[in-house]
Amino acid sequence: MRIILLYICICFSFFPAFAQKRKIEIVHTDLMVGDRQVRKLYGNVEFKHQDMRMFCDSAYFYVKDNKFEAYNNVKIINNDVTITSDTLYYSSQTNIAKFRGKIKMVNKDVTLTTNYLDYNAKENIGSYFNNGKIVDKENILTSKIGRYTVNDNMLFFKNNVVLKNKDYVIYTDTLKYQTVTKVAYFHGPTRIVSKENLLYTENGWYNTQTNIAQFFKKSYINSKAQFVYGDSLYYNRNTDIGKAFKNVIIKDTVEQLFLYGQKGFYDGKADYVYVTNKILLIKAFKKDSLYLHADSIFSIRLPINKAKPDSATYQIVKAYHKARFYKSDVQGVCDSLLYNSLDSVIHLHIRPIIWSDQNQISGKSISLRLVNNVIEQIDIDADAFLIAQDDSTQFNQMKGKKLRGYIKNNELYKVEISQNGETIYYLRDDSDLVGINKAVCNNIDAYIHNGKVQKIVFKSKPSGTLYPPHEISGSATQLDNFKWLEHIRPQNHKDIYKWKE
Repeated sequence: MRIILLYICICFSFFPAFAQKRKIEIVHTDLMVGDRQVRKLYGNVEFKHQDMRMFCDSAYFYVKDNKFEAYNNVKIINNDVTITSDTLYYSSQTNIAKFRGKIKMVNKDVTLTTNYLDYNAKENIGSYFNNGKIVDKENILTSKIGRYTVNDNMLFFKNNVVLKNKDYVIYTDTLKYQTVTKVAYFHGPTRIVSKENLLYTENGWYNTQTNIAQFFKKSYINSKAQFVYGDSLYYNRNTDIGKAFKNVIIKDTVEQLFLYGQKGFYDGKADYVYVTNKILLIKAFKKDSLYLHADSIFSIRLPINKAKPDSATYQIVKAYHKARFYKSDVQGVCDSLLYNSLDSVIHLHIRPIIWSDQNQISGKSISLRLVNNVIEQIDIDADAFLIAQDDSTQFNQMKGKKLRGYIKNNELYKVEISQNGETIYYLRDDSDLVGINKAVCNNIDAYIHNGKVQKIVFKSKPSGTLYPPHEISGSATQLDNFKWLEHIRPQNHKDIYKWKE
């Protein structure tokens, strides 16, 4: 783009020769008629004005006013610049040269074509105003209006501006180019389209030397499955790295993931995004969505087959520090969280806790397995602890080394405890408390309905005691490390932003 814009500066730079008051010379004509005021020239007409030569089939030369009108096969040569047109009107009094018809301006490998081209030599402004096309070896630029203000070193293109390059195409309504800084400015809806991505802005600039862009209004990058939006956006085309600030939105349409924050980082080559400050992650499911907040979140997309980088990919999402999430059927807190789309598992690490209905599940780490974008299984490999609220003061409890929970229709319906199982279970006859069963068993299954434990099955020989309700109370009704943490449970999707201890 820089080459094609610099060309226009060079092309218009020869026009100030018109502004000189020196007389225009008639070098040749086959026939000349007229008087001392107006002369008509016919056949192989040639004018000279300083270093410029002009040719045409016929012309009117107004001697006193030092102006002329040239018709048919008009051609002007000035150093490396050649202009051809059907007609040319020039007056030294107005300092305006007007080219009309089929106009072609050629400077070495660059060509401008248009039907209307004006140059005001007094103000040093050249313009076309009824569609123009500029072509060089690398670019094709078209617009309805084009203007070059020499004194300000500024090029201006407006209305249906399209610049085609082998690497990208720019579509915009208004494009300004500063010839000294080599920076292009966009004012209005602008799309920069390439094979790698789509850039959009309504106000910003692009440095054609460094390939660095800074956008300020309604700006975004759309790359493969990633969409990155920010009130302001920085982008480096050479490295394919972008930074977004304020009201950042990152979308992954493949995984139905939406990330919101105040600062975002994008690496197109690594297919990586990072968001921090006032974060919200939304993962869409069939019936509802999961809302998650953490200090920072990043996502990376990797090829399934590393030997074929362009093959199918999978996504990894990581949320770091003080993660809290809410979904209508499951809520949770942990210090860090990881989602891997390859195995469709969400991993919760460092003091994780999840809740489902009246059930609280904790462990050293927790895994939530998704099937067809629905959570169907919970797994804990160490320090598993299930607490199910029986009433306001009493809790059924199960603990062991491992836990596996099963979810159907968004409800936890079965829990399996394996290895070193322990349980405290409140036996009821309808709503009447019959006794409290405290037992130890290696493998235990619990069946849950409407959020409450309905039945416990000891799969190996248990040892335990059934206590009458009045014979056991206080700490004896709690397994070791019992902690009911309902006060830190996210209550709705707005409650995820405040970390609770």
